[in-house]
Amino acid sequence: MMTITELQQRYAAHPNVEAMSGLLKNPSVRTLFCGGLCASAASLFSSVLVQRGEFPFVFILGDLEEAGYFYHDLTQVLGTDKVLFFPSSFRRAIKYGQKDAANEILRTEVLSRLQKGEEGLCVVTYPDALAEKVVSRKELGDKTLKLHSGENVDTNFIMEVLRSYGFEYVDYVYEPGQYAVRGSIIDVFSFSSEFPYRIDFFGDEVESIRTFEVETQLSKEKKDSIVIVRVAWFRFWIFCRRIPYWQCVIYFGCVSAFKQCMMKHLLHRQLLPAKQKKVAV
Repeated sequence: MMTITELQQRYAAHPNVEAMSGLLKNPSVRTLFCGGLCASAASLFSSVLVQRGEFPFVFILGDLEEAGYFYHDLTQVLGTDKVLFFPSSFRRAIKYGQKDAANEILRTEVLSRLQKGEEGLCVVTYPDALAEKVVSRKELGDKTLKLHSGENVDTNFIMEVLRSYGFEYVDYVYEPGQYAVRGSIIDVFSFSSEFPYRIDFFGDEVESIRTFEVETQLSKEKKDSIVIVRVAWFRFWIFCRRIPYWQCVIYFGCVSAFKQCMMKHLLHRQLLPAKQKKVAV
């Protein structure tokens, strides 16, 4: 039985991989449609491209189920550190209006990490999730609270910012969008993290920052710095639109001519350059 590394080496030696790498280096190529890759072949093929590339990748699958399988396969090859899942923020269809807090966390994490400019990121998504509007990069940067261990900051200022960001004051945090204060400790459950943060102060100095489990209240991981994003956004843009560092979008899973046509239309609209504003003279 071949190992994952051996399979990757086989795919890396295929001439189509070399051809695809050449297309990705061409700045005029913005969209690629790949066919003939069945089951886990798509993720293995993609993993080789990712390791060769020096820019973020967006993989758009046909639906949630296809995206979930693709994400699982890709993480088995590349790990979970650089491979991100961008789901719909709704529990069911959008028309039912039932938000899913866990999915909102995943979406916010993707936006936060893209905002940091991390290299080598892969985003796996699907049309329903991609069509939802998200906050612009400028808004995300302006409405973000960053804290570092050892810095001096007034706790009243932090609480005021959290209230302005739409966080709810509670006795104990148990879901995203909440914060609690007990003495010199502020607990915050941000949408940009899977676990809530516990910020311990010594006077006005941030003495330590840790994530913790909601059920047990036990600490999990020590953090040097954290990013807290607001709950309610007032202005939204389409994911990918006018983001200059996106080089190319790869789409898998054209199950029908209609879906392929719709995806081409969606990608065309999202990757259009920003229109020049007319200025009256």
